[in-house]
Amino acid sequence: MSNNYLLDLRFGVKRADGYVSDIWWASTTRLGDFRLGTRSIAGVEEYSFKKSGLCRSAHTGANGAPAALRDRAGFRWRRAATPARGSGRASRVAWIAFPSDYLSRPTVEDDGEILWIDAAPGCGATYVEFAYAAEPEEGIRGVLDIMQDRTLVCCAALPNGENLVIFCYHADWENKDLRVPGHGAVADVLFSADDPLAAGRPLRHRFGPAPKDGEAVLLLEMGGVAVTN
Repeated sequence: MSNNYLLDLRFGVKRADGYVSDIWWASTTRLGDFRLGTRSIAGVEEYSFKKSGLCRSAHTGANGAPAALRDRAGFRWRRAATPARGSGRASRVAWIAFPSDYLSRPTVEDDGEILWIDAAPGCGATYVEFAYAAEPEEGIRGVLDIMQDRTLVCCAALPNGENLVIFCYHADWENKDLRVPGHGAVADVLFSADDPLAAGRPLRHRFGPAPKDGEAVLLLEMGGVAVTN
């Protein structure tokens, strides 16, 4: 782990047959900031959450990516304040859905440093959430023990006494295939649960709107394939 980071986590979602999500990184700095990011067919996507509450999306595009797949770059918003200690609540800042039937055949070798989260059964999704809490770790674990439908992935202490809490859970998912046009410049991209070309869905991408102040980043990650007809 770098000396600049308190938490330096690489994680992803994996099915029993080896199909996976993209690999994400989550890190917290000694200044109390939190960074969340990954790579995709549209480039590098990163979200930063400052200890001040100011948040930002950064995106570096990839040449040749369909225009319809380019995320809005550089938008800013302010996250919700962390609830007071003793409230038993947390402030969610990011949420990612990984539908199991849209995971991809792995393209890189696992180096053993990735935390793999078990994927939900078919027609389900794995949800990974990130939240700030003023509660001590023992209190956070107690709340999750009562809820029972969520598993604690990580609880990272921040310099200001708060905790960044990462947890996951499984829930149902309604599969809806999506075809994104390349508008003649590049091939269309088909996101299909059936994977009709048996390509292994090599192209992974995130979808999600720009959050407003007080909202969390809500993202959907899916795997697709380029099609020409």
